[in-house]
Amino acid sequence: MTPQPATPLTPRTLRALTEGDIAALQVIDDAAHGQAWSQRTFTDEVERSDRLHLVAETDSGIVGHASAWIDGSSCRITNVAVAPDHHGSGHATSLLLALIHQALASTKVANLQLEVRPANRRAQRMYGRFGFVPVGIERNFYDRSDDQGSKDAVIMAVVDVCTDVWRERLSAIQDEHDLSTNNTDAGAAA
Repeated sequence: MTPQPATPLTPRTLRALTEGDIAALQVIDDAAHGQAWSQRTFTDEVERSDRLHLVAETDSGIVGHASAWIDGSSCRITNVAVAPDHHGSGHATSLLLALIHQALASTKVANLQLEVRPANRRAQRMYGRFGFVPVGIERNFYDRSDDQGSKDAVIMAVVDVCTDVWRERLSAIQDEHDLSTNNTDAGAAA
């Protein structure tokens, strides 16, 4: 049997969040997380200088977003969501790479942290590729229970982003992602 060629990925553009994106992102969040951030929360993301928020867009429209909050030497990744019909297209990896690069370039970030549902193994695997490791459990972190009845979050962190080993890991992920997407990223917000 002849192997089928890989389906070419849709070119994507990564850019900063604007207020005009909020309604589309609320739909994506609701599908991805079962609830969406409020209009006010998204507006804060646009207005506050300690926030980074990127949107992934293709010819079919907005397909995902990722955000972070910078607090001194810590970068807390607060949201990564991709529309379910665009899972597996490299959008989450592109968003996370760009978000981390922006955090490292714009501040003196020394560590990264995020929360993820215990049942979200797909996200945990992706974060693990980036060097995030589980460091604790936050009980009753989420407002609503997941399918298993849990409101808990697994806290994952990269404790020291300044090490050569972690920086090499990030570069390797970037190189691998660039090859796998055949340079379909059209740009990223700086």
